[in-house]
Amino acid sequence: MLVCALISVPPVAAQLEPPSTGGAVALAHELRMLGHYERVLMIGAHPDDEDTELLTVLARSMGAEAAYLSLNRGEGGQNLIGPELGEGLGLLRTEELLAARRLDGARQFFTRAYDFGFSKSLEETWGHWPRDSILKDVVRVVRRFRPQVIVTVFSGTPRDGHGQHQAAGWSAREAFIAAGDSTRFPDLGAEGLAPWTPNKLYLSTRFDTAATTLVLEGGVLDPAVGQSYHQIAMAGRSLHRSQDMGMLQRIGPSKVRLRLIEDRTGGGGPGLWDGIDTTLAGMAAAASPAGAPAMGAAWDSVAASVALAKARGTPEALGDALDRFARALAGGGSGPISVGRPSPEQWDQVTRLERAARLASKLLCDAVADDDRVVPGQVVVVSAACWNPGEASVSIPLVTVRSTASRSRLMQSVPGASVPPGGVATWTVEMETPYAALPTQPYYLVRPRAGDLYVWPESAPELYGVPFGEPVLTAEFGNMVEPREVAFRYRDQAVGERRRPIAIVPRIDVKLDPDTLVWASGRGSPRRFSVTLRHGARDTTAGEVRLEAPPGWPKVRPQRFRLEREDEEIVLDFAVRPPAALRPGAVELRAVASDGSGREYDAGVFTVDYPHVRPRTYVRPAVATVRVAPLVLPRLARVGYVRGAADRVPEALRSVGLPVELLDARSLERDALTRYGAIVVGPRAYETEPALGRQNGRLLEYVRGGGLLIVQYQQHDFFTNGYAPFSLTVGGRPLLLDDTSRGGPARPRAPVSHDRVTDERAPVAMVRPRHPVFQTPNAIGASDWADWVQERGLYFAHAWDKAYVPLVETHDPGEEPLGGGLLVARLGKGTYVYTGLSFFRQLPAGVPGSYRLFANLLALGRVSGR
Repeated sequence: MLVCALISVPPVAAQLEPPSTGGAVALAHELRMLGHYERVLMIGAHPDDEDTELLTVLARSMGAEAAYLSLNRGEGGQNLIGPELGEGLGLLRTEELLAARRLDGARQFFTRAYDFGFSKSLEETWGHWPRDSILKDVVRVVRRFRPQVIVTVFSGTPRDGHGQHQAAGWSAREAFIAAGDSTRFPDLGAEGLAPWTPNKLYLSTRFDTAATTLVLEGGVLDPAVGQSYHQIAMAGRSLHRSQDMGMLQRIGPSKVRLRLIEDRTGGGGPGLWDGIDTTLAGMAAAASPAGAPAMGAAWDSVAASVALAKARGTPEALGDALDRFARALAGGGSGPISVGRPSPEQWDQVTRLERAARLASKLLCDAVADDDRVVPGQVVVVSAACWNPGEASVSIPLVTVRSTASRSRLMQSVPGASVPPGGVATWTVEMETPYAALPTQPYYLVRPRAGDLYVWPESAPELYGVPFGEPVLTAEFGNMVEPREVAFRYRDQAVGERRRPIAIVPRIDVKLDPDTLVWASGRGSPRRFSVTLRHGARDTTAGEVRLEAPPGWPKVRPQRFRLEREDEEIVLDFAVRPPAALRPGAVELRAVASDGSGREYDAGVFTVDYPHVRPRTYVRPAVATVRVAPLVLPRLARVGYVRGAADRVPEALRSVGLPVELLDARSLERDALTRYGAIVVGPRAYETEPALGRQNGRLLEYVRGGGLLIVQYQQHDFFTNGYAPFSLTVGGRPLLLDDTSRGGPARPRAPVSHDRVTDERAPVAMVRPRHPVFQTPNAIGASDWADWVQERGLYFAHAWDKAYVPLVETHDPGEEPLGGGLLVARLGKGTYVYTGLSFFRQLPAGVPGSYRLFANLLALGRVSGR
């Protein structure tokens, strides 16, 4: 097994559970991957686009190396389980993908694309994502992973619906051609990526089963797990919890359907691998076509050795196969082995052999740190241990802790030990964190985005397209055990052992709240901003915090602070006064903390943390954007609010001075709703708050008695369950894209699941301009529809009872006007409002017009008599 040191191992995977060999299940899965050459890359647009069952069948049943390439990380969607949107949501969905991959056995890749939201056409998508940049990223992954087969989830045509789906389908087809063309993207050679020509291109037919040419069976029992591959896949699918993707695990037959689109094998047959050499000799030929024939006999011998190792599953047999594999890579000699860097497919095979041998050896090792939030200059104490449950002594020559806290990749080693049967060896390694270490965050977030593309670091091409970089600390135990991520371990009295990843944090973590604020231009009174300081160090830090106001604004008095314990927090409030002449426009406020040595801190570390995924930290500057605009608020004593999915609207409304009170299940069931001048239901709240459906009758009675109820966008169940007082329906219809301006006819588009307007600059017509919604207390005009973000709205009502008054019409380019985005109805003495306008995006983003319009909606309560 020492020969593995000549070949190295891939980056360590996230390991935040107590140590385990993985047992017979893990060993069985590794053995399935050995002795053959099968590689498939699936390409889609988003997290949740992948055919999880196909990936499971490929990796768990066939033992193929499978991977899913998602163009983006899902930043533009909604979050059903927490507050994250944008980049934070992208982190969550990336981790959900990785959690699913740990079940189905596939790998995960990405392009630089940032999910800008729903688009209805390929042209609109390319307006956000430069086409050649996306294609280059896809080609990069094809050349890095070197699949024989590519599976595209989408066709690349309008029938895919979402423009980003069309982009994924187009990119897959183009990459199938371009990846093997040396004249396309020649600069990828500087990353060590040679042209690669896949053999076959398939299209998933789960959306069009009539076009199927190949059927694979997912309803087959995995003998190691005791469940079918379909069940395993559905468990993985259910890990997309932020997208409401929980699935049933049905038993019995389950079909996976594909259609062959391109075949470069010369028509080898209908099977997935027909016409493709999947032997180890074929792998060698793909890696080095010129030298492979002469080594055919050697690779046949390696294949026989691997087959024997798979049958026996012992460390000795696996070690022998590994030795033979390494000698074949070295040219078949019998002397000392000198192995150059193998091809990716050979690298994977050797790594699988090495991992299987480790699993079979049953040696169990662990490494934990004495802290999880580490500041620059701090010495981290790592406690490592290995237990030998076997019958023979095991020698561990060296224990090494590696750090990625600086570009120089620090390491600290201590001598190993011989571990007797049943014995435990322990080590202590101290690792000093560099003073220049930056806070931990994903590599793709280190630099600001360029439009809707992430900017990857020029110094680390090996990271391009992978989900994340390596952990801050990794422990290695020679070649006997898989490297382990060093984690912080603690005891939760209710749950038991818990682990957290190590993160570099600043000595002083600074967060500014609110981070976005609309300031009424006629308001001269001060506004409160809060600065939260969190101490990362174990010693004492004292200094002052200042709030830097823009030029022309009155200076804000700084405040002193003193922090004496690790993770101690304090909140300091600052009163900010506007200048005498407060003009409309946008300005920035910045919070800065300085310690006694003069070091300054102006950023906060945020953590995306849920039970089903690994926690991830990211950094945001302590900056607030203030948008000055005319804004008049209605006089309301109380506004009740039922929070919805990823809903920051309550905080946005409070920030401008509205008296918002959150309503929970108990409030909806028992409180006197007449206390509220208005009640607002957040986006998708009928899904996230079950009490809403149960108490919908109480809410409607509140309206009949003179109340105001504003319901923001809801999904299909709201409409089908009849929660609105009068009939509302939602649904999609085929759309037309008018190409007559380009000399072509109108082209059909695929139907969407609901009426929506994705262009945030789409024209808006106020069809009843004298309605109170557009008059009181703010006069709404064309400027109020400017600077909206991501979209106008979604889940517009498609048809409605005549009791509703439609107030606006808007539409995407080339489409018919949609009138169901803002509906108002009288119900008894009160007023009922349904709106699909995306206030949940606009208000937290500080769009002035959205505040003015929402204030007018709240003022309808005054019209109702409250």
